[in-house]
Amino acid sequence: MSVLSSVQDASLSLGLPYPSVLFSSTERTWQMMQSTVNECAVQIMEAYDWQRLKKVATINGDGALTAFSLPDDYDRMVKDANLWSQSFTWYPSQQVADVNQWLQMETYTLEPWEPRWSLFGGNLNIRPTLAVGQNLQYFYVSNWIVNGTAPRFTSDGDTFTLDERLLTLCIIWNWKKQQQQDYASELAEYEEAMGKATWKDTGARQSIISGSRSGFYNRNGQTFP
Repeated sequence: MSVLSSVQDASLSLGLPYPSVLFSSTERTWQMMQSTVNECAVQIMEAYDWQRLKKVATINGDGALTAFSLPDDYDRMVKDANLWSQSFTWYPSQQVADVNQWLQMETYTLEPWEPRWSLFGGNLNIRPTLAVGQNLQYFYVSNWIVNGTAPRFTSDGDTFTLDERLLTLCIIWNWKKQQQQDYASELAEYEEAMGKATWKDTGARQSIISGSRSGFYNRNGQTFP
């Protein structure tokens, strides 16, 4: 289903003319709709850590760099994400969220005995320096929500990476809000659909009976219905 199809479905509910084109249109209504549909796509992407958008990034040490660029399609780290490496099996990496603590390490050249990391300056910063052959991996959420390769719709044939019905419902309530119309029922329908979509997106629900030790997760667990 293309973005044009989503807009056409939304237009029927909104009482708008049925569009034959969207991004090549010079009419103000459809130019406004171009902005709306892209804003809706971002709203859906940011609402949840969708499995279709989860990716693994790998940082490769070279013995010199401590600041590594984020992936081109990086939007955010997956909730509770951490950095993992075979080189640090017994000492899992720790995030330094306090900027003063990080600056203290830099100022006094304190090299931690376990890997520390922090996000700033558009980079993922690592201490101590990773040796050649060492690597770290982490999960992040991609912002490539269009065709799986781009962050924005630019063509009528573009497809949404996520739930297309969610996109249509999001267009409807956002458009009504922009036009200062009552959108309470449309928003409620969208939120209900969002709840169902996120529930289906999570996969199996497992209850793990185990503990953790030295950063290892015990994989022996039991699944309950």
